[in-house]
Amino acid sequence: MKLSGRFVFVFQWIAPVVLIGWVLFGRGLLGAPLGWLAAIGLFLSPIALLAMYIPPVLVLFDREARMSARTRQGYEIASYTLWGVLVVMGIVIVDGGDAGPVGSLLTMWTGMDAGGGEVFLVPVMLLAVVALAAQLVMAVVGIVVARKTAPVAAR
Repeated sequence: MKLSGRFVFVFQWIAPVVLIGWVLFGRGLLGAPLGWLAAIGLFLSPIALLAMYIPPVLVLFDREARMSARTRQGYEIASYTLWGVLVVMGIVIVDGGDAGPVGSLLTMWTGMDAGGGEVFLVPVMLLAVVALAAQLVMAVVGIVVARKTAPVAAR
């Protein structure tokens, strides 16, 4: 558990709110139009927040991580992967309006049509789900390892 583990231990509590806000509204800050996804996202974001806060809560059951305020390396890798994928998702996510798709930051920057931008969105969304699952698995692995290496209490 290195210095990076301390950053992950703290940022894991901030990242869900910041990154979901980025995915929903960040592209609007950089000039891409916002459509219905932003409105629908307000209703779906609590579910995503809940899913993203499960691994940090599980990390609290990892005694070694909690006592040192650092996370394990596998959890760090899964967390950085998830956070990076969500930043990319905010760039490639195509929004829609009443007149059809309105594009994304990627389509705005490159000039490609919204259909071309959607080609990038599906793999990025799949990667986000896999990264979240990996983060959850690594949190559970940390708990199991901490319980196996914990000293047995005297009776």
